[in-house]
Amino acid sequence: MRLSLTRRTLVAALAAAPLLSACGFRLRGHFQAPFDTLYLQLGENTRLGGYLKRLIEAGSNVRCVASAKEAEAVLEFLRIERSRDILSINDAGRAREYELTLTIEFRVTAPDDRFEFVPATTLVTSRDLTYSESEFLSRETEEEVLYRDMENDLSAQLVRYLEASRTPK
Repeated sequence: MRLSLTRRTLVAALAAAPLLSACGFRLRGHFQAPFDTLYLQLGENTRLGGYLKRLIEAGSNVRCVASAKEAEAVLEFLRIERSRDILSINDAGRAREYELTLTIEFRVTAPDDRFEFVPATTLVTSRDLTYSESEFLSRETEEEVLYRDMENDLSAQLVRYLEASRTPK
């Protein structure tokens, strides 16, 4: 009985493979960008800069370089903005729930600014944070964890933009 279940699973997986490939599905992995070197106009010593550099170099043919002069493309951050808005208040009029938002605006250009691989693009993500006055100290830690998670999400989206970037004519 165990063997026939395994065979059925294998047959089902083989039957589904052409359907998945026909819809454009592919596993995340290595991609080719239209440039081989990239300068990140964001400090490598920042959490976002370090994570983004590792993500780009691990998943593509692109190597991040230390200066714009060495690069074929420049990833320029036009805006990185964090915000916290009140979603709800308690009966005493104090905030009970916040919405954390992270906005990143960027573009990818040639070093001489003559060609845009990716035009100015804005990525936004948000998370809800429930706040309790009795857990004041843990709120700051949870807020930082949520911002880190949002940075990771937006970094992955940004890498997809690099993958889909235009080729110079």
